[in-house]
Amino acid sequence: MADTFFALPITYDDKTKTVVCSHHLLAVCPKCHIDMTSLNQLSRAFNSLPSEAKAPPTPAKPPNPQRTAQIAKLKDSGNAAFKAQKYSEAVRFYTLAIDMALARPPWEASALCRDETVILLCNRSATRFAMNDFPESLADAEVCVDLKKPWPKGYFRKARALQAMGRLEEAQVAIELGLMYDPNDNECNIALREIKKALEARGT
Repeated sequence: MADTFFALPITYDDKTKTVVCSHHLLAVCPKCHIDMTSLNQLSRAFNSLPSEAKAPPTPAKPPNPQRTAQIAKLKDSGNAAFKAQKYSEAVRFYTLAIDMALARPPWEASALCRDETVILLCNRSATRFAMNDFPESLADAEVCVDLKKPWPKGYFRKARALQAMGRLEEAQVAIELGLMYDPNDNECNIALREIKKALEARGT
């Protein structure tokens, strides 16, 4: 069977500097069945390179030190706000840092982006827990666990949120999974004892 070529009705919009459909000038156009999101993200990453650069840096090249420093500074600001019990401010700093980590160019090491994001999500989960926003705290913890399964801290945050929501059986499962990766984790062991005590008090 001969290969079939379909010409997509796309064009480049000089005003927005994005690839869009020719008919409706949309980057994501349901009528034309076109989604140029990934292509435009890659284009923005290329455009962010220094003007003298002819190609993206090789994978072996260290990540942009300015971005790394900005992410670290936002995380430190979030930590300081958390300690001062300025929780809304801490959430804002952590969210900005997460967005910046996730916006790293695709040629940079994915492990760096993952590790940065996991720590920031864990911190934001703890902050939302302190604000009694337990479903939001659980959501952040769930992503932590998905991104870095062998890390007990993610399971600890997940179990704490579940426990606060009264979902004790699920909290016990989460904390026991965390202890599988590190049986000596102090936080997880203390949390497990508290959960078991709460289950006994409830008569289950």
